[in-house]
Amino acid sequence: MFSKVILYAEDKIANMIYNFYRTTKSNFSISYIANSYKNSIEKAIELNAQVIILQLKHPVYKIHNFFYDLAMSNIYPMILIFNVISENQIIYSITSHKDITYINKIKFFFTQSLSEKYTCHFNYIGEGKNSNLVMDFRISQLEKTEYLKDILRGVIKSEFLYYKKKVHLNLNNYGYYVYICNLMEIEYSDHYLNKNIYYLTGEEFIKECQTVLDEYSGGEVFYINPDILCIIINDFNCRSIASKQNKLFEITNKLNNVTKSKTAFRYMSSYIKDIENMRDAYESFHYLKAYNFFCSDAKLLTQKYINSIKKEIDYPLVDNTLKQIKELINYDIFNLKLNKLIYKLFLDIVKPSLDYNLYYYCQASLSSTLVDRYSNLYKKILPRNLPHKKVFFTSIEDKCSEFIDSINQLKSELSNKYMIKNSIVIQVLNFIHIHYMEDITVNLIASSLNISNSYLSQIFKKEIGTSIIKYIINYRVEKAKEFFSSSDELIYNIAEKVGFSDEKHFSKTFKKITGMTPMQYKKQNGKAKYI
Repeated sequence: MFSKVILYAEDKIANMIYNFYRTTKSNFSISYIANSYKNSIEKAIELNAQVIILQLKHPVYKIHNFFYDLAMSNIYPMILIFNVISENQIIYSITSHKDITYINKIKFFFTQSLSEKYTCHFNYIGEGKNSNLVMDFRISQLEKTEYLKDILRGVIKSEFLYYKKKVHLNLNNYGYYVYICNLMEIEYSDHYLNKNIYYLTGEEFIKECQTVLDEYSGGEVFYINPDILCIIINDFNCRSIASKQNKLFEITNKLNNVTKSKTAFRYMSSYIKDIENMRDAYESFHYLKAYNFFCSDAKLLTQKYINSIKKEIDYPLVDNTLKQIKELINYDIFNLKLNKLIYKLFLDIVKPSLDYNLYYYCQASLSSTLVDRYSNLYKKILPRNLPHKKVFFTSIEDKCSEFIDSINQLKSELSNKYMIKNSIVIQVLNFIHIHYMEDITVNLIASSLNISNSYLSQIFKKEIGTSIIKYIINYRVEKAKEFFSSSDELIYNIAEKVGFSDEKHFSKTFKKITGMTPMQYKKQNGKAKYI
């Protein structure tokens, strides 16, 4: 059986791999040659590909975006990523897999396809000679990183000078700035399967940042942990404060461009005079991190930026806006003003306050009004209230949209129950309720009704308040919850019963909507059988 492969590489390499596939018998079929990282994911989903072969290209933040988009797509292909390090040398890594024979087949296919032009080195820690060289390099880097992390935690001058001499730290004896890029848990949840891929991309990411530093006064770049990159910037040799400010502006802009992956938050300390003050600068990162939720649109978080945007809370305005929203919820929930007022409350009033207490007060007040007015109908779609720590990893924009989605879903429930007027929409709902366990699409439904996709989507969204696909997904999850509460069937059987062919996709979708894994929900509402 052939494994479908999506390939993304420069033309010369892509042609070599494709020609090898066309002229040689193998277990792999090049199903599509992509023109971008994003396109490779789109085609992997469309073609149900088992393998993606990618060339690491600069800037590296684009591969970070690839990892994020792949995780959000709920597909789990094998990844082989490679980097051209010289005219005839390639280094590559691959997702770990329990089937070593399969891994070796992929490695053989890749290395043989390029053997006429390139020598390919497998970037892996193991028992082979080459892998020991990889291990030696990583151990030397780990030693240096540990010294740098200790400096962040706090050292005295003599300790710093010892570390500097021991591992040749490129740091001044005084005068620094700390720049931190928080990738916000961008990695796969199965990090151990992909850690060699992350090492390979992480090393290139460090090189890009180090290149920026070397254009000025140098410094050090290292990972505090797999999600947090720290950059210590040496102070600049400038005679005037204006020149120093210009250079600081230049270097932060360049670092922002290098680190601008879609999930990243960036932080910058104020000037650090002595190495003994480094701990205070590092602790300021944890203080600034608390503002992620309100500042997702900021290029760089600094204390100066926070002070410039923070506004006093206008309590009468808050109370008046809440009162208007509650009146619409209670008496006119289909009024188009409702969503606009919610956006105004959270994004124009709460966001500039940078106040978690105000956010939780408004969110809880409106949720309580919805539960009081619509009782169990809203309780089952109530957005999960994240713990304070978890809120750091989302944004007020996301939570506002999630809240409005829940109201739109409530409108959908109310329409289904009481007041749907459009006969086509009623037919669509009947079709979904009958065929939800099958592989139904907008195109399939539109064809059955002999109307266009766009027209169907338009009238459905207008009448129900959400898209057809979102409605199908939510309906499937609701049916799954009914099965969990009324039967002892295994989770993967229920997943299939409600239209999910992949158990992992089902589990991620279920948790996203309900806030619990299927097993957690099953334990609370019935007897679980372990898979």
